[in-house]
This record gives sequence, C-alpha cells and structure tokens, in this order.
Amino acid sequence: MGRLELPNVCLKRGRPYFRRKVAGRDTYVALPALDSPDFAAAYQMLAKPDTERAKPAPRSVAALVEKFRSSAEFRQTRPSTRANRQRYLDLIAREHGHRSVSGMRPYHLYTIRDAHSDYPGRANNLIAVWRLLMAYAARLDWRADNPASGIGTLKLGEHEPWPAELIEVALEVATPMTRLAIVTGLCSGQRISDAIRMQHGWHDGEIMQFEQRKTGAVVAIPMHPLWLEEISRLPRRATTLLYDRFGRPFQSTGTLQARIRDVMAHKRVRDTIEDLFIAGRIEEDATFSFHGLRKNACCALLECGANESEVGAILGMSPEMVRHYGKRKRVLMIARGAAQRIAGGNILSMPGGTQKNAAR
Repeated sequence: MGRLELPNVCLKRGRPYFRRKVAGRDTYVALPALDSPDFAAAYQMLAKPDTERAKPAPRSVAALVEKFRSSAEFRQTRPSTRANRQRYLDLIAREHGHRSVSGMRPYHLYTIRDAHSDYPGRANNLIAVWRLLMAYAARLDWRADNPASGIGTLKLGEHEPWPAELIEVALEVATPMTRLAIVTGLCSGQRISDAIRMQHGWHDGEIMQFEQRKTGAVVAIPMHPLWLEEISRLPRRATTLLYDRFGRPFQSTGTLQARIRDVMAHKRVRDTIEDLFIAGRIEEDATFSFHGLRKNACCALLECGANESEVGAILGMSPEMVRHYGKRKRVLMIARGAAQRIAGGNILSMPGGTQKNAAR
C-alpha cells in the first residue's frame, strides 16, 4: 500500500488512524478501514475544526461527551490520562453519539465491550470511560443510574516481557526500593510473592537459594552483578531484600503491585509505551506487570545458552513452562542461527538453483 496523502492520517500496522493534538500531545483515533464505506464520513468529521462540527442533539451521548470534556473530572487528570481518555471519548462520540443517554442499557454496553473482545485491554479501557460518562450523566440528572457500573472486565492476555527500552525508563523513574524490586524480578525470574520473601541470609553473594511458596520447588539462582549492585545501594533495614517505607518486610504483594502500577502510569513510561506501540513493537492493549519480568529472565537464560532443564531448575519452572515462556525467543534464536548458516552457504547449490548454468 502506498503512502497516505490525507492530512493527519497515518497507518499503524496497516490500520488508518487520525492524528490530533490533545493537551499538546499527539493522540491517535482509529478510523474505519480505507476500503470501508464509513471511512470518508469518519475522516471528514474528525478533520473539521471543533467549531464546524454539528451540534449534538440534546441529552445525547455526543452531548454528554462534550460536557464531560469541560468537566473538572476530565480537566484535572494527568495529561497522559487525559489524552488516553480523549481517544476513547472520540470513539464513543463517533460510534454512539447518536444514542440517547437515558436509553443506554447494560445490554448495549455488553455489546459494545464484546465488539472489542479481540483487544481486551482496549475493551476494558472503553468500558471504564463509559462508566465515568454514565456516572457524570447521573450527576447531571440525565438519568438515575449508571448502566456501566456492573459491566465486568475481560480477562487480559499473557503477561508480556518488558521491552528493553521500557525497563531502562522504568528504572530511571522508579524510587530506589521499587527499582530494586524491578531488578529483583528481572534477575531472579521469581513471582512477586517470592520476591518480597527473599532474605539476605538466603544468598552468599553468588547464589540465592530458597523454596518457592506456590510450588514448593527449591531454586538456586545465580546472582547477576546488576542485582548485587542494587542490593548494596540500600541499607539493610529488614531481614528481607525488599521492605516498606517503615523498614518492615512487605506483608502482601498489593503494596508492591501498586508501586509497579505507579511506575507504569509515569509520563515518561507512558510515552515509551506509546512509542513502542507506534513502532509496531507491542500491541495497543499490551500491559506490563511484575510477572512479565519472569519471562524476561527466562528468555535471557535461554539466550545465554542454558537448556530448558537448566532454566527450569534455576527459575522453578517445568520444561513445558520454559518452552511456553521462551517460545518467541526460541523462534528468534533459531532464525538467527539459520540466517548465519544460510548466509555462509552456497545458494547456487540449492535444488532448482542455477549452478549448472553458472558452470557453463
């Protein structure tokens, strides 16, 4: 497909998006397919200045979106959050702006959510914005209830390994203790429930040994110099490597999970994730959790040449889980090895080649 010449339209992974500025940042609104009969109308609506767009019908969803954009609930959020919500507000206004607010029922919202079920993260974000809109409608007395309040979220896909660029930025913006937690997950490949249990007395500066809480498996983890360096940077205020702001071991995983979410909500991190999506490196609804670092560790060990049994013993995984976690890394490693062999071979000797012709 040739390059698009329409102003403010770009292709990302073959799909057209309309680019616009919101709060000084580029945001992208998905457009119908280029060959869709709805493309022209959707593009023309988005391309018009706000002052030229048709005034929405009274108490319609489009009118609600317009009022919500000027509300304190919307304007006082972080710029990155506001820009993300703006994308979904544009989608709601474009696809459902003609509906009446009072006529919205849970059935409609389930249908809207399930229409995006191929991208569960997007579907969940969309319903979250609908929930805000309908709560605002109730505040305006446009309806008495919130039909989105009982709509459940879709189960997200697999925990994604963190791209290198994301790890770098996350470590830069994280607090010292959260930084140590991220490095611990990255270098140990353990679940967060075991990360908060790890003690200084469980390692000798070379190997960390303990029994996993979930599986009971005994693991012995070679300690990367990066991990040892991060441990040495913080005072030993507890028997555990990780501790809360009072110097006490974390009593549950919730506090540390919240810290990871705070890192992911940081503007620089959100910008990095957006850049990775635009570059086609990650999916639009990709999410990154502490558990994703377990995949990073698995892939790193495989790339170092460890076999599946060795990786499983170090990380406390079954060989099947190692194969599952490392499948994309294995494909890439096989491709790289094959590329080297193919590049060094004689392509003229391949079946169907032109070796005879060349000899003549």
